[in-house]
Amino acid sequence: MKIYATARSENDRRQHERLYHHSAIQLVTASNESISAYTLNLSDGGLLINCSNDNLVPKIGEVIELHSVDFPDAPIKKVIVRRIDETNHIGVQFI
Repeated sequence: MKIYATARSENDRRQHERLYHHSAIQLVTASNESISAYTLNLSDGGLLINCSNDNLVPKIGEVIELHSVDFPDAPIKKVIVRRIDETNHIGVQFI
């Protein structure tokens, strides 16, 4: 697991500072499908996730659960999918 701070640009309109964070996670959808993924960065508001499975990408607006693989005792977090780009990077917001 790696964690380090990001530099903010003049054009950055984000509310929260991002920290680069690489950690293995499982995404569990409302239909109980499990998707292996890992975090790219995190902030107080949410996470950017890399989803390696093209066939099991959640939909924008879907509420999913995040399960930590690196920290099995970590609490399960519910998030809402806010954006997905063409490389299957998923932006989620904590709820």
